Amino acid sequence: MKSSILEELREAAEEWARIHHVEASLIEAKHTGIGSSVHVLVVARRGFENWSRYDRHHSLFNFLHDKVKTNGKLFISRLSMMTEEEYDKYDRVETAPRVVFEEL
Repeated sequence: MKSSILEELREAAEEWARIHHVEASLIEAKHTGIGSSVHVLVVARRGFENWSRYDRHHSLFNFLHDKVKTNGKLFISRLSMMTEEEYDKYDRVETAPRVVFEEL
């Protein structure tokens, strides 16, 4: 995956945030490592208070697809948009320790 496409996605997400008066504290676009799939993360300090989760996802998803023309060579497999409080909770979630059973 070209880093220029990821940068274009990140810049488009920043533009969307400015247009919608969302004060973003973190915007990331990362390749998943599988095909042309990418993950986009937007964490907002302010601006999501009066938006339903569906409306903000729908708005950004459509904006990114309209703004970043990749001729079908890009698949946003995960679009995460959350407040800083939600991100802090998400970031603190630890994965459960893996239990391995040995055959005796």
